Amino acid sequence: MIRDGFSIAEFRDHLVAEGLAAAGDFAGCAEAEIHGVLRAQLVLGVPALYRDFLAVMGKRPYPLMQGTDWTYDDLLELKRDSADLLRENDADPALLDDALVIAMHQGYVFYFIPAASAAPADPPVWTYTEGEQPVRAFGTFREFLVSLERMRRRELSAYRELEASGRFTMTRADDGTAGP
Repeated sequence: MIRDGFSIAEFRDHLVAEGLAAAGDFAGCAEAEIHGVLRAQLVLGVPALYRDFLAVMGKRPYPLMQGTDWTYDDLLELKRDSADLLRENDADPALLDDALVIAMHQGYVFYFIPAASAAPADPPVWTYTEGEQPVRAFGTFREFLVSLERMRRRELSAYRELEASGRFTMTRADDGTAGP
């Protein structure tokens, strides 16, 4: 894992080199799309590392966090969806003032960067889970990404164990090559 001088492009390349993703799995956002995210989320700016993430992986960040909404298209709706979740749980949607909602999982938990316009380059990532209080889940966005790498390693290890047992065959639906 990259320890110093962390960059999103190097992180993406690291995932590919480690066999955790294929070279064509990721796609980044154009500058106009990044500005579209800012407009949709009503923020004046985004932290530098998250901006780099959008530019390198934001349009298609899978295979990381499969089953979670966090692509460019999702980002255009996530803040509204998160505010709806807060209201449904009698929580104050003002929690999201100047926040950047970066992901939502199954409609009951979302990940966000509070005070995004003034956040440091590598900001903390918070979560809100339905019916609970918001918590600071990761000290930095980098820690969040590293946790996704670990999760992907565990996921692939489990698939490989199942495949070795004969109970599962790992193939990609789109091209028939190995890997879920």
